[in-house]
Amino acid sequence: MKHGLAVGFLLCFFATSSLVHAETVPAAICYIPAQPPPALARLDANDTTVSITSDMVSLSENQRAQFNGNVEISYRDTLLLAPRANFSSTTNTMNADGGLDYFNSTLQVSSSRFSANLQQNNARLDDASYQFLTQAGRGFAKQLTASEQQVLLSEALFTTCPNNDSSWALHASEINIEAEEGWGEARHAVFKIKDVPVLYLPYITFPVNEQRRSGVLLPKVGSSQKLGLDVELPYYFNLAPNYDMTLTPRYMSKRGAQLKSEFRYLSAEDQGNLQLEYLHSDNEKPDNFGARYLAHLSHLSDFTPELRAYVDYTDVSDDAYLSELGSDYTNQSDTQLLREAALSYYGEQVNSQLRVQGFEILGNYNKSYSALPELALSSAKPLALLPGVNFSWQAQYAHFRNQQADINYANRVHLEPSIAFPFVTPAVEFTAEASLLYTYYQQNAANIDNDIATSVSRTVPKLRLHSRLNFEREYDWFGEPALQTFEPQIQYLYIPYRDQSDIGLYDTTRLQDDYYGLFRINRYSGIDRINEANQLTVGWTSRFYDNVDNELFRFSLGQIFFLEEPTIASDEIDDLSSTESMLAAELIWHWFHKWYFSTAVQYDVDSDEVMKTSASLDYRASDKSLFQLNHRYSRAVSGLEIQQLGMVGTTQVAQNWQLVASYYRDLTNHRMIDVSFGAQYESCCWALRLIAKRQVLTDLELPIDNFTQASQLDTSIGIQFVLKGFGDSAGFGVTDMLSNGIFSYRRPYLLTN
Repeated sequence: MKHGLAVGFLLCFFATSSLVHAETVPAAICYIPAQPPPALARLDANDTTVSITSDMVSLSENQRAQFNGNVEISYRDTLLLAPRANFSSTTNTMNADGGLDYFNSTLQVSSSRFSANLQQNNARLDDASYQFLTQAGRGFAKQLTASEQQVLLSEALFTTCPNNDSSWALHASEINIEAEEGWGEARHAVFKIKDVPVLYLPYITFPVNEQRRSGVLLPKVGSSQKLGLDVELPYYFNLAPNYDMTLTPRYMSKRGAQLKSEFRYLSAEDQGNLQLEYLHSDNEKPDNFGARYLAHLSHLSDFTPELRAYVDYTDVSDDAYLSELGSDYTNQSDTQLLREAALSYYGEQVNSQLRVQGFEILGNYNKSYSALPELALSSAKPLALLPGVNFSWQAQYAHFRNQQADINYANRVHLEPSIAFPFVTPAVEFTAEASLLYTYYQQNAANIDNDIATSVSRTVPKLRLHSRLNFEREYDWFGEPALQTFEPQIQYLYIPYRDQSDIGLYDTTRLQDDYYGLFRINRYSGIDRINEANQLTVGWTSRFYDNVDNELFRFSLGQIFFLEEPTIASDEIDDLSSTESMLAAELIWHWFHKWYFSTAVQYDVDSDEVMKTSASLDYRASDKSLFQLNHRYSRAVSGLEIQQLGMVGTTQVAQNWQLVASYYRDLTNHRMIDVSFGAQYESCCWALRLIAKRQVLTDLELPIDNFTQASQLDTSIGIQFVLKGFGDSAGFGVTDMLSNGIFSYRRPYLLTN
């Protein structure tokens, strides 16, 4: 018998609320979810009628209905199963007892008794045992009362541990959840581990949806030789829906007390954050050293679709701040901090940008020039002069300053019109391009005795011819169908020699000559140096793809051939010379399902020297089983030869145990530079991690030529404990453990990554 009763009562109180954000875990490992009855799958969430079916029903004066035997009460997408139930139209109430089960799409509740007031839209469950169906989480409440505004649990328990596992649980005399507020409150709460009370909290709050609320976040605890015991206790302020702030008191037993802050904001036009870190007095420094601080501002404004402003500014009190105290904003080994502000306009015909830029250089490195300001203009799109002939242009004005350089300030004006003849098809690409580069400098010497040209102009024509072919064929890849491509390309570049020895270096440095860099028009960043060229660059790439377009193999090889030997003036800077006839090769091979190999080499044919190499061998069975062996070499990094060998890997030694380790060695100076070892135990409902590290302690105050040899090592150890589903468990994955060293794990570069 089925009766349709057009009344609205609240049975779906758990459909929009949950006690906490429980950690999603594999069901087969952590828990076995209850199987909802088949009738639940047939329900419609948009159906607002209450339907009741039972084996028997008796009516009394059309005011009271008694249901007996296999009672099913459905409302929207919720279902209540009970042996008996009754409904009274006089009091507008419904009751069920005798042991019942409640289901919705995410939750099951078993209870001894259910009662609902349909007029007031509230319901009550006695002796309620609940369990989430789609994620870990279960609990018990002596009494559960639900209304449209809140859910109230008395004598309640919550845990993410499976049944018959008492690793941890939260017990509270009262838990109140307000769905509209998005937060719950627990009073007289006790954390128990193995049924042993370990922490009493008279009052705590926790999230039940994505809304934010002010409160204390999880603390961070660590220890190292340079800091001693390091404890951080963040407090989050939810100031408004579109801005917030976090204040973090930090105590370092060797350094003292520090205050860190972060302010974030977001609107339709603006977004950004402001970070401040302040240490009034460092116990490891002399009394007259002063306060230590870091300030960072990042801001972006979109005034209109065409007009954008951007600011990125960082300042520190001293060069050793990052290496000694660390920061959430940047890496401890950074040697320069960007300071930039820009206003950009993207028009239909002209793009423009007004920018000021500088760098704070940390340590014993040469200070760089600041652009105060720089104005850049360019054509927004090529102008078709004739069919197949495009005209474009760019112009720039920049004012540079550096009080510590021989040229303390300079003005630069640059003009560059270009004409291009592009021809592009799927099989053939050809471009002929001609440009004229005119640059004018005004330079002011810091010392009147310096023999520096105060006015310099340079006019350089440029001709580039570039062609590329694209071939492909079906191929058999070890018994599997595959696609092979062959992509040869050739470039002729002509730039006549110009004496540039009277021009200072303001924003220019030598670029890397990898395979793709061989086909650059200029081998420098900036425009203070334009390399002479009468050369051919020849290269080719071959790739193999499987039948679902995964790249299995790629090899690229290219070389620059000089048709005329470049001329270098005797007083030009040697480390910026571009006379090398460079050969570059790259290889990526996904040679087995779980194995990857990648390598690259840059070789100077003229001097018969290897300039740079890198190689890595990766095995990645899963996120919990991977290994990488890597090597890198560079002939000159800040004047030093670098050669390093590294190993990093992790393996699952048991169902719940994970080991991770890394080791990096400086082969040039025969010393270890970074080593770490970690062990992690992770169950369904809690996790424990222990990490020990020893790595180079960066000292930017050392002379550059003694930096590698004289740097000391720092040892640290950390312990992290997480109760899953009650607090922030982000960052507890294996890949997070692998990224905590100086050299973090990197997957080989593949197009399908």
